[in-house]
Amino acid sequence: MGGGDGLNAELKARPNRLGIYIAVSYILIVLAVFAATALAPHDDGMEWIPFVMLAMPWVRMGRAQEFLLPGLFLNVFILYLLGTVFEIARRRILRR
Repeated sequence: MGGGDGLNAELKARPNRLGIYIAVSYILIVLAVFAATALAPHDDGMEWIPFVMLAMPWVRMGRAQEFLLPGLFLNVFILYLLGTVFEIARRRILRR
């Protein structure tokens, strides 16, 4: 099991920053949209539409209000995983 141990040691030695940066960037975008919709005058009840767009495609599974927060959390988790995969792939490519 020498191949797997080296990868685990490499991941422990250097933390995955790309996944964290991508996930935090998404969270900051969601917070900026929240601030923009909170500051904008709204009386038509459509202020939640940008959040539905940010929580896609999970809000398509049911009513938008039920899947809004879980959709946002799932997107953060998926973006973190994608960043992790890209970081590992980049490390392996640069190492060769």
